Amino acid sequence: MVGTTFDTLTTALIGKMITHAENECDKYISKRYDVGAYVSASLTSIPPLLTSLTETLAEGYYFLRNSRGGGKDSVAYGKELIKQAQDNLLLISNRKLDLLDVNGDPVSEFANASFRLLSSTTDYTPTFNEDDELNWKQDEDKLDDIDSERQ
Repeated sequence: MVGTTFDTLTTALIGKMITHAENECDKYISKRYDVGAYVSASLTSIPPLLTSLTETLAEGYYFLRNSRGGGKDSVAYGKELIKQAQDNLLLISNRKLDLLDVNGDPVSEFANASFRLLSSTTDYTPTFNEDDELNWKQDEDKLDDIDSERQ
């Protein structure tokens, strides 16, 4: 961050932005992963992608909230960084992107199955060729067909 003096106020602001970014990341990943396991673990066990996304969010929040210099460019850059991180967090939350541990292995999700979403209509193909209900027509000889089946 060229031109930034890390005085007491700037350092305090950056600390708040890091906390804000960590909380935002926790919000997204808590749908799939046990956030408490990372809080109590050492820094080396946090998935690298999660660390990167937290850093990107914190940087974006800083640029967005830093009132000194930068102006519109600083705000635009901050918003772009935040969007970038949140888009990836949303992919993780929606199971379109997985977290990998420091060894490159997928991080296991909740052990408790009650927290899982077991079905989805994403990419659902209807069983029948369903169209708009307004285009449906009554079979003109429906009653005759039913009658002939019963005989």
